[in-house]
Amino acid sequence: MPHIRISAFEIPALPFEAEGVRFEWYAENLEHGGEGLLGVEVSGVPFLLQVKAKGDSVLIKSEKISRPSPNALIKKALQAYIATVRPQVLYSNIANVEQAKLKEPLPSLKEIARFRADDLPEKPLWIEIGFGSGRHLIHQAQNHPEVHLIGLEIHRPSLEQVMRRIDLEGIDNVWVIDYDARLFMELLPSNRVERIFIHFPVPWDKKPHRRVISEPFLDEAMRVLVPDGTLELRTDSENYFRYAMEIFTRPKRVRFTVEKNGEAAVRSKYEERWLRQEKDIYEVHVEAPEISEERKITKDFSFPCAPSVTDLYQKRPQKATIKEDFFVHFERFYSINGQEGLVRVSLGSFDRPEHKFLLNRNGKVFYYPHEPVATQTNLKAHRAIKEWLCETS
Repeated sequence: MPHIRISAFEIPALPFEAEGVRFEWYAENLEHGGEGLLGVEVSGVPFLLQVKAKGDSVLIKSEKISRPSPNALIKKALQAYIATVRPQVLYSNIANVEQAKLKEPLPSLKEIARFRADDLPEKPLWIEIGFGSGRHLIHQAQNHPEVHLIGLEIHRPSLEQVMRRIDLEGIDNVWVIDYDARLFMELLPSNRVERIFIHFPVPWDKKPHRRVISEPFLDEAMRVLVPDGTLELRTDSENYFRYAMEIFTRPKRVRFTVEKNGEAAVRSKYEERWLRQEKDIYEVHVEAPEISEERKITKDFSFPCAPSVTDLYQKRPQKATIKEDFFVHFERFYSINGQEGLVRVSLGSFDRPEHKFLLNRNGKVFYYPHEPVATQTNLKAHRAIKEWLCETS
């Protein structure tokens, strides 16, 4: 990751611009001296540089929550700082930044923070959860160009490998998203999806709460599926199969079919291995029985108050707020000028939390670098954050 190590941290009066980089403000950590955040903007992309004293030197690098892509943006900001301030540089790995190409993100990758259901193509929609090697996802996309597919995968190396193959082969009817399927379903409109594939999910026998399939997930799947649309589970785990059948039979009205050791449209390398080992493969198709009611999500991540960061720090909760289905944890406080500053906060789902900053600037508080994903869990967490902020003001 691009970074520099300098003998001492100095900065001219803020804000200022240098070499196409705008330096906005500096916020000092209220608990740990010698540590802070420098707000910058490069090519219209805002992010933070972390400044941290390390013995007799100071390390400057990209702050991980706001880290932009590509890395050339970070290099450009660091180079502009060096050119303007002219510190004594003890170490740098940002050479040749002028020649670095600002590569655009591959079009198949969709950042969850910018996902909008209204942007979906006017095509039948299929979803694969946990696509792994991508063999099934790519097979379906190539054989059904009339369909738009979304692949969800939280294992980043698998996601990047499949994303490169999709773009290398010119497949234009697939989006890949790094996000938890249990939360993603909330973002979709009712009666929009034709098929949902869950092939060989991790069984999580020792941590069943981490399983994709659950009663709330089934409710969401039935809501987003068109009438007679199907949720398809394939698994080599008899424990998972029996667990899933218990979940699938709970609704008052349900239609499903079960097949054992049937032929698949395409097999993953793991399925081929399991078949050589003569393991049984279970397949269940659950059908959505009827039209579901449309869901209206009122997305509101605003704050009607703007208490000073100093007051927030002095009245900070000593422990996280933990409710049945969400949590909020205020982690670090940074002051720009006493009134303005940032609060680092973790919020939302226990399994897939979001990490954001609350930025108090020009009399307003807002999420930085962008708002959380508009799930019910995050909206509940936001209301708890808003309540605390306004009580403190």
